[in-house]
Amino acid sequence: MPSPGPTDDDVSELSNQEIYERIYAAISDRRLLPGTKLSEERLAQAFHASRTRIREVLMRLSQELIVELHMNRGAFVARPSERDMQHVFEVRRALERAIAAQLATRYAGQALAPMRGHLEAEARARAAGDRAELARLTGIFHVRLAEITENRLFSDNLRRLVALTSLVIAQYDAQAHSACPEHEHADIVEAIEAGDARRAEKLMLTHLDHVEAGIQPPSTPTRGIDFEQIFGTAPAKGSKAR
Repeated sequence: MPSPGPTDDDVSELSNQEIYERIYAAISDRRLLPGTKLSEERLAQAFHASRTRIREVLMRLSQELIVELHMNRGAFVARPSERDMQHVFEVRRALERAIAAQLATRYAGQALAPMRGHLEAEARARAAGDRAELARLTGIFHVRLAEITENRLFSDNLRRLVALTSLVIAQYDAQAHSACPEHEHADIVEAIEAGDARRAEKLMLTHLDHVEAGIQPPSTPTRGIDFEQIFGTAPAKGSKAR
């Protein structure tokens, strides 16, 4: 007989927040594609946690529109519609335009050291041909800019929007990171450092237009998901699963 899964009395080495962040990152990084079923039992086994705790994390993700909960069917990675895509980019344009303008006003004549380091990481990923890492970094770029404003409403909301954008890209099999000229992020940073708010806004809007324009027709979601492999929680060779 197969061994029973974790019970509600089990204690995981990971907190609910850590489980949330791992699932969130896997979705944002497109390791979990739209339409993937998020089995409570299998996730509980992968994280050595109770199904109750997994259910709490999935509920939180559903409130952020990253996960869809269906009665009698369970939880699934959200599958954004074309209308959802339009809404995401409408909100992103409004937020990121304001972020670019605010940063240009505040940091005129100053170097944005964290963003310069980030641009170097993007360049390394591009040079290495690591498309997965480049896609991850290009999304983080926008979140980093929002975090520099020190306005949590900017950073928290943009973090969710970037995750939703990743779902849109995965859902429609877009190559948005390659559709945009590689200099666009650097141009935005340079405009901010120069204190040119109007140019920073314009460059950001143009960049988001290019991201949206890179979206292609839908693709079929991957099947046969190995949660232990995705989250790096598989037991070491020779060890027994808890």
